[in-house]
This record gives sequence, C-alpha cells and structure tokens, in this order.
Amino acid sequence: MSGVGLLKSKTKCRRQTPNGRAIPLTDLRMKNVLIIVGLLIGVFLIARLCSAEWAVAGRIGISAVFFFTALGHFVKADEMMEMLPAGLALRKPLIIVSGIFEVLLATAVLIEATAWWSGLAICIFLVLVTPLNIQSAIRRVDFAGHASGPRYLAIRLPLQVFLLAWTYWFTLR
Repeated sequence: MSGVGLLKSKTKCRRQTPNGRAIPLTDLRMKNVLIIVGLLIGVFLIARLCSAEWAVAGRIGISAVFFFTALGHFVKADEMMEMLPAGLALRKPLIIVSGIFEVLLATAVLIEATAWWSGLAICIFLVLVTPLNIQSAIRRVDFAGHASGPRYLAIRLPLQVFLLAWTYWFTLR
C-alpha cells in the first residue's frame, strides 16, 4: 500500500503511518479544517448579526482562527515540533514563539489602527507556513490531518488560499 497499511482492530480499521504509528480513521477526517472554516465563517456571521461592519466582522473571523491555531502551539507543541526539520535547532521554542506571534496577530488585526499591518503580516505568515504544511503532509506528520499524506493538501492548500484571500479582502484592499 505504498507505505501506508491498514491494520484491523476489534473496533475499527486504523491507518498506519510509515513510521509505524497507528492513526484512528476518525483522526483522518481532518477536523481541524472544519473547525477553522467553522470559526471563520461562524464568528463572522455572529459579528454581522451583532451589527458589526463587514470589515470588522471579517477581521474578527480571522482573529478567531489565529487564536485557535495559536492554541495548538501551546497545547500540542511536541506534535507541532514534528512539522519542523529534525536538524533545526530549538524547535520547541520556535513553536512557542510562533504561537505567541499568532496571538499577537490575532489581537492586532482587531485594532483599527493596526489592522492593515497585521493583515499584511498574516498574509505573509500564511505564505511562509505553506511549505511546512506541504512537507508535513508528504512526510505524513501525525498532526492536524498531515498524517493523511498528500491528499490532505487537496483540502489544506485551498484552505490556505481561502484564508489568504479572506485576510486580504477584510484588511488590505
């Protein structure tokens, strides 16, 4: 099966990554993508229902996404470390610092005076992390859908473009 085998258990089938770790099929549903899209659009709609202007509601949506993704940097730092090249020094501190950076972006995009600059920084950040997502999916890193392999990219890359377009639309244009 080209490096990915199916294991039978008493309760359900499981996939196995090339490094031998079994991943429940429920983890392969890429829940993080649904959470990100749900947060982005759901928070946007709630903000609009509360009479927020379009641009403000859009910024609140991307802020919610960045607060959510930042949380992973602190709660799942060890798993996220696997996304970085093994030879890179100080991988865990880099994960923590990038989580702090995401919190700062999530906060700054909400402030009118810093919305344009933070929107630009979010767009640049999204472009810079895309190669990590690609590499992690190819390597089947056991974090946030990457273990599904290259097929995860069929969902993740359009999501990345959507987040980039959303941020551009609501902060930079």
